[in-house]
Amino acid sequence: MNGFVKGLVTMALIIYIVSPIDAVPGPIDDVFLILLAMASNKAAEE
Repeated sequence: MNGFVKGLVTMALIIYIVSPIDAVPGPIDDVFLILLAMASNKAAEE
């Protein structure tokens, strides 16, 4: 993944976490998305 796409995904994740509209109320989906983004960044680095 190049730097632009990685930055775009990171910004989208931050906007989703900060926005008041969530798919699931509470921090459950936010934590799941953070872990998913960390795993995808780790896989992209290898």
